[in-house]
Order: sequence, then structure tokens, then C-alpha cells
Amino acid sequence: MAFKSAIKDLGKQGIVSLIQAKDILPEGLSYNLVTPTVNPESDLGHHIIKKGELLIRLRGPVFSSIVFDKNYRAVTTNQVAVISCDDSKINPYYLNWYLNSKHGRRYFDSQNEGTNINKISSKALNEMEIMLPSLETQLNITKVHNNWLKQRAIHQQLISNGDMMNESICDAIYMDKSK
Repeated sequence: MAFKSAIKDLGKQGIVSLIQAKDILPEGLSYNLVTPTVNPESDLGHHIIKKGELLIRLRGPVFSSIVFDKNYRAVTTNQVAVISCDDSKINPYYLNWYLNSKHGRRYFDSQNEGTNINKISSKALNEMEIMLPSLETQLNITKVHNNWLKQRAIHQQLISNGDMMNESICDAIYMDKSK
């Protein structure tokens, strides 16, 4: 959806959540995601994001996509492309992997229209050729990739916990020696 004015979080007065380009990271939706709720100026109609659709960031420091797998009503801005998959031909999680892989990045880099800020057009996205192996192969890639994302999240949590412990221990030593 296009928003003519600045986006303001309306809290409980808002009727739908808004996912913005900055919320879409290669690992998925931002971990600290608190989506603003808005009252769009135009009819919601076909703008509600459906579970299983892909959201592709068209502008920003990195091109990335996610599969929307949440159970709430949301829309997105015109800086994000939304793709629905025909499940009989393509697994949305496979497509997500492909778009975020070196294959997708290579294509996005070749089509980048931005100078300071990366920008990909909807036309370039529409013209992207994607290798489609069998659904079984797509599912295998999806399983391996999802397993890695889970492991990666655990590693990131371990690092975060280690950082907090390190800070606490060093601070305790510092405070003890400062006396």
C-alpha cells in the first residue's frame, strides 16, 4: 500500500498491522518487531498479507525476503513486494531460500537501480528466472535451510547471553576494584 503521509502508530485505534521494509531481514522478521497499527487511507481489499506469502524488500541496505507465517492481519508498504506461490509448483520456503541465496543476491546485484540505497524494481523482480527443481528437492532444501536458521538463532542467543555475562562479570570486577 502507498501511504501519502508519515506512518503513525495508532495503537488500539489502528485496524491492521504494518510491516515495513526495515522489518524484513535475511533471517526473517526483525527479532524486535513491534509493528505499528494503522488505518490505511485506501480500501484494504486485496492488500491484506496472507499466511504463506513472500515479502521481498525492494529498497534498503540488503535485498531480502521472508515467508509471512504469522497469524495476524497485516499490510505492507509499496517498498515491499508480495508474492503468492502456487503450492503445486513451488514451495514458498524454497523460493524464500532461493531469493536470499547467492543466486538471488547475484541477480539483485545485477538489477540494482540505486546508487546510495539499493533499489530493485517490480519489473526486474517479475523478470527474474528461478531454477525450479522437483517439489521433493525443494522440500529437502527447505528442511536443511530451516534447520540452519534454528541453529543460527540458538547461536545468536548464546552470543547475546555471553555478552551480558561478560559485561556483568567485568562490571562487578571493576566496581570491586574501584573501592
